[in-house]
Amino acid sequence: MSETRIDLGVFDGHNAAACLSIDGRVVAALQEERLTRLKNDVGTPVRAIEWLATEYELDLSQITQVAVASRYVGRMERPEDLLKGFDRRYEGTPRYRLATWLGRQGRYRNWRTGLRIQQRTETLTSLGLPRDRIQYYDHHETHAATAYHGLRQDDGDYLVITLDGGGDGLSGSVWKGAGGQLHPLAQVSQRDSLGELYAVVTHLLGFKPLEHEFKIMGMAPYAADEYAEPVAAILRRYLRVERQGLRWICGVREPIAQVGRRLEKDLRRVRFDSICAGLQKFTEEAMTQWVSAWIQETGLHRVLVAGGVFMNVKASKVICELPEVDFFAAFPSCGDESLPFGACYLATAGRGVMPDGLTHAYLGPEVGLEESRAVVADAGERVHVEEPGDMADRVAELLAAGQIVARASGKMEFGARALGSRSILADPINQDVVRVINRMIKKRDFWMPFAPVVRRQEAAAYFRNPKDLPSPYMMNTFDSTDRRTEFMAAVHNADLTARPQLLEDGQNPGYEAILDRFAQRTGRHVLLNTSFNLHGEPVVSGAADAVRVLLNSGLRYLVLGDLLVTKRGAP
Repeated sequence: MSETRIDLGVFDGHNAAACLSIDGRVVAALQEERLTRLKNDVGTPVRAIEWLATEYELDLSQITQVAVASRYVGRMERPEDLLKGFDRRYEGTPRYRLATWLGRQGRYRNWRTGLRIQQRTETLTSLGLPRDRIQYYDHHETHAATAYHGLRQDDGDYLVITLDGGGDGLSGSVWKGAGGQLHPLAQVSQRDSLGELYAVVTHLLGFKPLEHEFKIMGMAPYAADEYAEPVAAILRRYLRVERQGLRWICGVREPIAQVGRRLEKDLRRVRFDSICAGLQKFTEEAMTQWVSAWIQETGLHRVLVAGGVFMNVKASKVICELPEVDFFAAFPSCGDESLPFGACYLATAGRGVMPDGLTHAYLGPEVGLEESRAVVADAGERVHVEEPGDMADRVAELLAAGQIVARASGKMEFGARALGSRSILADPINQDVVRVINRMIKKRDFWMPFAPVVRRQEAAAYFRNPKDLPSPYMMNTFDSTDRRTEFMAAVHNADLTARPQLLEDGQNPGYEAILDRFAQRTGRHVLLNTSFNLHGEPVVSGAADAVRVLLNSGLRYLVLGDLLVTKRGAP
C-alpha cells in the first residue's frame, strides 16, 4: 500500500496564498487576505497554512514537500508597500537609480535571489515545516503548470501561454503541454512586460496597480475608437510584437517598468476614458497577434493560459473569437494568488505522477451550523433567524420579489471571483438594482458592471458562445443575446457584453437549486452575482465576517449556512 503524499503549495508575495494537495489532488486552498482581512495581503501566508493544517489535522513536519512558487520574491511587510514601490519610481534619487541599475545585473540578481530564498526558508521552517523538503519553482513554469495540469481535458497537445507583470526575470512564456509534461518554447523578458505597462498606466491614472486594472478595462468601451487609436499608437512605440508575432520588443531605452515619466509627458492632457480605451485596444491587438502567431507556429489550436494579464477578460474574449482557436480556458483567478496550485502540480509531476485537474474552486473554509448559530446569538435582537425547510425556494421567493440576498454558505470559493458561496445575489431584470447594491454595500465606480450567473445548459439563450466554451470561474466574456433585457443589470452598458459564471452541474448544489427555483418562479434563468464584501475589504470568509458585514451595510437578508438571517429595522 503506497504512502499518502501531502504537498503544501505556498506563494509568499503579493496576494499570498497556500493550498494543500493530497496524492496529486488539490483539496483545499486559501488566500491569506481572507483571514487577516487585509486585501491582497503579502508575505508568508502563515494563517492560511495554519488553517490548512488544522482543517486536515496535519503535523507540518510530516508534509511530503513544501512547494514554493517563485524563486525570487521581494520583501514586503504590508500590501501598501507595493503602491509605495510604484511611487518611488518617480523620485529619481541616486539611491533608487542605483537600485534599478543593480536589479539589471545578473550576478547581483542571482545573489539577491539566493539571499531571499534563505530568508524565506527560515520563515517557513519557523512554522515547523521541514527544511529539507522545501523546494522553489520558477514563477512562469508554475503559472504554466496551473493552466496545463489544472485545466487540460485529456492527454492531447495544448498551447500553454503565461503573461503577467513579471516574476523571476520573465513576464511571459510559451509552452507545449503534451503527455502530462510541459515543454518550453519561448520566454518574454520582464523588461518587455505588457502587464507592467498596463500597471504603470493604471498607477498614472490614480488607481492601485496590480489591483485596479479591471477598472481601466471596464471604462474602455465607453470611448469611441477615434479617441482610443491615438493612445494606442503612442503605446505601440513603447512595446510591440514583432512582425512575425512571436517576440515582444521594447521600443524605448528604459525597461517598461521605468516608463512612467515618459508616459506622463506623452499622455498629458489626454482624457481619462481615451487613455483607458487606447490601453485596452493596444493590449487586445498585441495579445491576439502574439497568441495567433504561436498557434500558427506550433499547429496547436487548444489554448490554456495563466498569469495576471489574463484576468483581462475582454482581451481573452478577442482571443477566443480567433478562428484558429478551437478551445480556450484561463485558470481561475490566474494572478499570483493561484501560483500555489501550480507549485503543487509541479511537485506531483516531478514524482512521475499525473496531477488531478481542477473540478471546482470551492476549496476554502466552510460555514458550519454550530458556528452560525453562535454568531447570530451574539447579534441578539438586531437580527431575526429562521431555518427554512427549502432554503433555495425561500431565497428565490425573496429574489423574485426584488430583494437583495447575501449568501455565505458551504465552502468558500478561491480567488477574486465570487462563485456563489460568498456572493450577493439579485434579480438583474431591474437595472436600478445596480444603484441599490452600490448604495447598500459595494460603492463601485459608476461605470463598472456586475456579473450574471446561469446554469451552463441554459446559457445559449443569453450569451453568444459559438464554441461552447466553459466559464465556471468567470474567466470569459461573451456578447449578450437579445434576451439581455432579462438581465440588463448584469450587462456592460457600453458594449452589451457580460462576464458570466456558467455553472456546471454538481459544482455547487445549493447555488444551483436557487437558480432552478428562481426560474420556476419567474421563467428567467439568470441572476446577478457579485462578491460579498464591504468596499475595500476582502470577500467575507466565516460566519462572523458575514454577520459583521450584514450589520454594517444596507443589506437586509443573509443566507448563513442553513440559516436565513434578516436584519431588523432595515428598509
